[in-house]
Amino acid sequence: MKRSALFSVLGAAAIAFFLMFLLAEAAQAARVGGGKSFGSRPSYQRSAPLPSPSPGTPQPGGQPAAVAPRPAFGGFGGMLGGMLMGGLIGSLLFGGGHGWGGPGLLDLLVLGGGIFLLFRLLRARRPAPAAAGLSGSPGLARGELDPWGIAASRTAEAPSPQAAYPEGFDAEEFLQGARLIYNRLQASWDRRDLEDIRAFTTPEVFEEIRRQAEEDPRPGKTDILLVHPAIQEVREIEGKIVVSVLYDAMLREEASEAARPVRELWHFSRDAQGGDSFWKLEGIQQAEG
Repeated sequence: MKRSALFSVLGAAAIAFFLMFLLAEAAQAARVGGGKSFGSRPSYQRSAPLPSPSPGTPQPGGQPAAVAPRPAFGGFGGMLGGMLMGGLIGSLLFGGGHGWGGPGLLDLLVLGGGIFLLFRLLRARRPAPAAAGLSGSPGLARGELDPWGIAASRTAEAPSPQAAYPEGFDAEEFLQGARLIYNRLQASWDRRDLEDIRAFTTPEVFEEIRRQAEEDPRPGKTDILLVHPAIQEVREIEGKIVVSVLYDAMLREEASEAARPVRELWHFSRDAQGGDSFWKLEGIQQAEG
């Protein structure tokens, strides 16, 4: 094989690897935590299977609970991405019509233009959030603080019947705060407001979220169409009260894609003596069943 042909093959392989990396990066979850399990209790073992989503839970737009895996590019973007990848590799392999003579000027121009267009497509899929986030919403300012460190809504939540609560634990109040903190942390993550996130997370969880923000510093927009928190377990461990909450949510993590169901266990902890301590997020676990 001629040297120019070997150069073309190696160049095509490098371009294919680079494009696959970009597509995989675009497919990562945009919500807080990135769809990963981490923190001090990411491998919490349940004594019983997680309850299935309630049949009466409304699905936005009549969507079924099971949604097919989303493509890296939706609609027109997916077709265009495939055409670009095929065209670029073909151009390098066959020399743009010059046989095995290696890439010419036209090939390099097509290559550069294709990569630039792919970057534009990726950036266009992450719209900037609205200027006013949840931090400016009524009931979320740090005025009259509850055990969460936020002003809780007065909307009643139904406590989870399967959990056993220690004396003095107010399940209804806890679930009010759990719903608010879920929305607040999602909004703070969209804005990449790390200082607000720090106030509601343990150092270990905050460090992981900070690392994810360094990898992807661009603001995003997560639409929370539905969220239902349910307490799974309340335990006292090493002088702390640890509460595991199952969130059944319907999220739209990309503006160009349909909403999809998300189930996660969030683990919150607080000093067992109460006092001035607030609930902190100490772990996120992906719920699979």
